[in-house]
Amino acid sequence: MRGNRWFAGAVALAICGSAFAQTAEQSFEKKVVEAVTLFKSGKSEEALSNFEALNKENPRSSDVQAWLGYLYLRAGKAPDAVKFLEQAETQRPRDVDILNNLGNAYLATNQFEKALTKYVAISKLDPKLFEPYYNSGAIYIRQKNWPKALEVLTQAAKLNPTDAFVQNNLGVTHEAMKQDAKAASHFKKAADLRPDNATFARNAGVTLARLGKSEAIVYLERSNAAATDPAVAMALADAYLKAGRGPEALKLYESVRDTEGKSSAFWFNLGVLRGKQGDEPGAEQAYRKALDINSNDLDTLGNLGLILYRKGKYEEAVVLFDKLAGLNPSSVTAKINLGAAAAQVGDMKKAVEAWKGVIRAEPTRTAVRLDLANALFAAGDIDGARYHYNQVLLMSANNAEALNGLGLCFLKANKLPQAEAAFRSSIEADSKLILAYSNLAITLEKAGQRAEAIKTLERALKLAPEDEDVKRNLQRLKTSD
Repeated sequence: MRGNRWFAGAVALAICGSAFAQTAEQSFEKKVVEAVTLFKSGKSEEALSNFEALNKENPRSSDVQAWLGYLYLRAGKAPDAVKFLEQAETQRPRDVDILNNLGNAYLATNQFEKALTKYVAISKLDPKLFEPYYNSGAIYIRQKNWPKALEVLTQAAKLNPTDAFVQNNLGVTHEAMKQDAKAASHFKKAADLRPDNATFARNAGVTLARLGKSEAIVYLERSNAAATDPAVAMALADAYLKAGRGPEALKLYESVRDTEGKSSAFWFNLGVLRGKQGDEPGAEQAYRKALDINSNDLDTLGNLGLILYRKGKYEEAVVLFDKLAGLNPSSVTAKINLGAAAAQVGDMKKAVEAWKGVIRAEPTRTAVRLDLANALFAAGDIDGARYHYNQVLLMSANNAEALNGLGLCFLKANKLPQAEAAFRSSIEADSKLILAYSNLAITLEKAGQRAEAIKTLERALKLAPEDEDVKRNLQRLKTSD
């Protein structure tokens, strides 16, 4: 239950009537009438003082007892109210107003079972009275007896369908029963019946937002305008974000930094919002603050690692991705990113270990398998590299990079015909892969086919006129004896 949804108006008080025939001749009765008149004219404290005096004068008067109970209840003195209302009930056990106020006094003093007993008695005396059902619902909500709360509040709503508090409490009950769609319907009714009530708007907005309904914005905006509530502001920000209103979402998040700044989740979300608006330095700052609060947050480690990788801060990115992979060993993404960052700093042992972990988990990751094969080849593990190049080709027979890598393995083993065939297949698969042209030229040169090697490099130079390696090798071949 978020906040104090149902407390306001949780009980319905009943103004007690006077059973006296108010005549001038009856002094006591006249004083009662005067005290009632004071109350009705807004002078509650004076009325209470008069009734206290009248009680001393006649402690047996049920009218005085009933009024004292009612006035004490209104004044927040529920224990005093209980005493006088119990006395009044003894004399008038079927008086609905006395029973209702006594039930409310029991409710205010946490004597829930006694209160429920009085509300049941009222319902039997007057089945059309909605207050006892509503007040019983308030008790069942406190007791978390959701089926009973639903039963009595549904009856209250039938008797008074336009009571916003009943609708709100039905929303609370359905939400507690994991029935969000029904809860949202009742919260909306409550908020529409009482547009001035920020709590009702908040409940409707938050529940609708949880359901992914765009109409949540209307209610969240209303609640946010009426009262400062960081939870509402963040819910509204999330709703704005889903609606493509990023700048408004970011503005709201920024507005509650002072109150929410101790939460790592807040800083993470702020980092996401800043990042979506293109403020990468701001996003980095937010993610760092999130890690200061919770150094093991997986999402923050991943997002900050990616920012650092894009900025070329590979060593720090390696630290973050390595920690993330350790905290979340099942994360394939963490291992992929760790491998990429480790390769950038030249730590091929760590890169290979990470990429092997990816392939064990997801063997069809072609790009990762190629990175692994290339790293193994660079480390001198030709057999390991050839195995992974072949695995790629089993999944994608015309993969130009795998064919080029396989050609390098043949070239390393001085198997020139096989190397030439692999490089030509690579070029056929991707005519723009310059590395394959260069490797084919090297193979042809080693096979004594210098003229063919020159032609191959000339083709490559037309495709990549700025490639310095191709220019240099072509010049060497043309000028050598």
